[in-house]
Amino acid sequence: MKYQPINNYLFSEMPDIEMPQAIKDEIAKRGITPNPFAVKPIGFEVNIPKRKPMQERDLSTEEFLNLFERKESLTMAYIPHFITQCVIYYLDLLVEYARANRLSEYKKHTRQLKNVREEYFLALRHEMPEHVYQKFLAQRDEYLNLCGANLQLMYFAFGNELSKKYGRQAHEAILCYANIMVAFVEYVEDFDREVNKRIAEKMGMPCRNHGDARLSAIKTVCKDMLKSFPIPKNEQTQLCVNVMANKAKIMINEMSN
Repeated sequence: MKYQPINNYLFSEMPDIEMPQAIKDEIAKRGITPNPFAVKPIGFEVNIPKRKPMQERDLSTEEFLNLFERKESLTMAYIPHFITQCVIYYLDLLVEYARANRLSEYKKHTRQLKNVREEYFLALRHEMPEHVYQKFLAQRDEYLNLCGANLQLMYFAFGNELSKKYGRQAHEAILCYANIMVAFVEYVEDFDREVNKRIAEKMGMPCRNHGDARLSAIKTVCKDMLKSFPIPKNEQTQLCVNVMANKAKIMINEMSN
């Protein structure tokens, strides 16, 4: 008969057998306690630390530019750069319209937007040598000139979407400008997420390039202005934003040649 190894028997499953009195008496004579004691197998625990998820690492500008081919890295870096200029363009229009029409209900919002704008340009001027900053301003003007009539067409397209959803509104220019800015910022956010995926694939670990917190601040202010009049993302609004992104790609192609 083949017996199981002793370590296969569970002590808790052993039968509870009453010891005969004669044996108890003999044990007592020898000075041994007749009370049974629990026998437990000797065991040990191995504490294996849980695997921590990889921490996301910030990627420097130099690392980012050296990670991909020149054209691809320029596209990834400059698309958000140019789209931000569209955001600033409409921000200026919104602030000027509110000031010209003395819209006191938007006084707090316009002050916040002006502060973000000022911080944006001060940061650029601080980060760039003067000649690079002046080149940046020239690139901005060239890009906005390239967009040309598309900037006005975008305003009318968003105005039509606003009217279809909410009807005609007093000072709807403010609502159009704010919705356009939100659409641009969300495009940049989506674009940055895709870039970060590409970086993670290339590096084999979670990494990210630096987004612009000022764009997030602008989006927050605009959404507060649009509590009752947001324009949902749709094919028409996305087409407008994509046109501006394609204009940026044209300039980037010229820069990479």
